[in-house]
Amino acid sequence: MKKYRIAKFLFAFIIVVSIAATQSCTDENEYLKYAENGEILYTGKMDSVKVFSGRNRVLIEGNLSGDPKITSYKIYWANKSDSVVFSVSKDRDNDKISQIIENLPENIYNFEIRTMDSDGFSSVPVFATGKVYGDRYQNALINRPILESKAIDNVAILKFASVDATSGIFQSEIEYVNINNELQTAIVPISQTDVILPDFKAGDTVKYRSAFKPDSTSLDVFYTNYQTFKPTPPLLLNNIMPFEISDNSGLRYSTAANWIHNAGALSHHGNTYGMVDSNGNNYFMNVVSGYGGEPDIINGLMYQTATIDPGTYIFKVQTRAGNFNLEDKVYALAALGNTLPNVVDVESSENTLAYKRITQAVGVTQNYLYTMIFTVEEVTEVSVGLAITNDPGTQKYMPITEFLWEKQ
Repeated sequence: MKKYRIAKFLFAFIIVVSIAATQSCTDENEYLKYAENGEILYTGKMDSVKVFSGRNRVLIEGNLSGDPKITSYKIYWANKSDSVVFSVSKDRDNDKISQIIENLPENIYNFEIRTMDSDGFSSVPVFATGKVYGDRYQNALINRPILESKAIDNVAILKFASVDATSGIFQSEIEYVNINNELQTAIVPISQTDVILPDFKAGDTVKYRSAFKPDSTSLDVFYTNYQTFKPTPPLLLNNIMPFEISDNSGLRYSTAANWIHNAGALSHHGNTYGMVDSNGNNYFMNVVSGYGGEPDIINGLMYQTATIDPGTYIFKVQTRAGNFNLEDKVYALAALGNTLPNVVDVESSENTLAYKRITQAVGVTQNYLYTMIFTVEEVTEVSVGLAITNDPGTQKYMPITEFLWEKQ
């Protein structure tokens, strides 16, 4: 009985050793396979295969086996109805392959790759998937929107909309001709929204397009069609504190640049200067009468004029404090033409498009926003601003920090 158990153990040991030896031989000769009618010699398969997408093409990369018998490799796709064969040099100095396949219709492809020897023996297949992009993808691309564009003093200022990077967009490209008639380009990454184009030729156009990579492996960049637009001057210039001055009195009050003033609006320092208040070096607009011997403001008109396209517009005036009331007649307004109606006519004039009467209670110190909305049906010249007559002989003030005029 004891001899039997020893024999049984020896038999099992021989079987295990035989299997291990067979496995070892298989590992050392990965391309040696056996068939019913004898052994078939397989070439070493390709390893580390990657497929890079592109425009009607793909790039396939991989590492060849060290098998010296390999003379070529074949790539199949479309259920093996299409294929291409690439030769492998006998004297290759490395095992890396990099091969582009062109003229592929837009689709997702399953590629099968086999290496081969001169006798036609091939490796076991290696499979990889890749995507090809074309006109369908191209035609669905949308240029990055520009929310705002304006031109001021030979500088164009653009504001791009924020975009989702998962769409594949990664930058926009701008072209324009500068004041020296030189073509200029600017690259705007999607992380950037505000763009300044220096030496811009006033009245000229800008064109731009956006660049996309459909995925991280893409060989090719796809572009939208160029769009052309004309940055235009803003409807209002010098519209926010600190206000610039064009006529400096050297005293507290000076005249605001870019604003048209009638004689009534030049009420300071001998009825010569406008309403920009330099107190504290803040340079805010300040509608003041009666303080420090300053005279009343009688029919003071201060405004800017622009020719606007059809549409609906909004005009806003932001005040910081003030004590004007119903005894005064102070209006923020928009009106047809290249001037404003006189104060007494604001509410009845057929040229008045919209107005707000400024009537702040004495002692009010908070900010207050006056908003007017109006519509024009055709290209129209419009003026916006202030029409002011204070209650005679009273001390009145109203700091203004910002004007806004834009198309809705």
